[in-house]
Parts: sequence; structure tokens; C-alpha cells
Amino acid sequence: MEWIFVIIAGFLEVLSVNYMNKWQIIKNLGLKKSSTLIVKMILAFGISLLLLNLALKTLPMSVTYAVWSGIGSVGGVLVGIIRYGESANWKRLICIAMILSSVVGLKLVS
Repeated sequence: MEWIFVIIAGFLEVLSVNYMNKWQIIKNLGLKKSSTLIVKMILAFGISLLLLNLALKTLPMSVTYAVWSGIGSVGGVLVGIIRYGESANWKRLICIAMILSSVVGLKLVS
């Protein structure tokens, strides 16, 4: 159950960063700022940290944090590529693969 908490927390971190990016886009375009966007961002970050905290009660911190931040890092890059048209060059994709393999490797040796 704890690993499910970590995975959901990681995806909520990605969602939070997506909300943060939307906020910046709205701000840069001079559009009306949405307070609901900020509330969603704070809730997603808060629930993410709560779930991470619950998982850390039984899982080792080193691997748990690596998995959570790996999901957040890779997810953030993929959202940027898919949703916001950021570069998907081979160098970035290799870096994503290295992050994923490192997180899997940490889990396997723990």
C-alpha cells in the first residue's frame, strides 16, 4: 500500500508543477489570474507531501524519495514535451532513461 502512496504522490507532484506552469503562462500573457488554479496547486502539493509522509513511516527514505522525485522529474519533462511543446531531442530522452534506470536500480538493490 505504501508504494501506491508514493506513486500517487509522484503523480500529484507532476500535476502541481503543471498547475504552476499554467499560472506562469497566465501571468506572462497578462490574463486574469485564477485563484482556483492556485488552490488546486496547493492542494495537489499538500496531498502529495501527505502521501509521501505516510509512505515514509514504513519505507526507507532513500529509495522512497528517489522514486517520488524521479516520478516528478520524468513526469514534469514529459508534460512539458507533450503539453507545452518543449524539445524532445535525443539528449533529453537519454537523460529521462537514465533517471528511470537509476530509480529502478535503487529499488532493486535495496
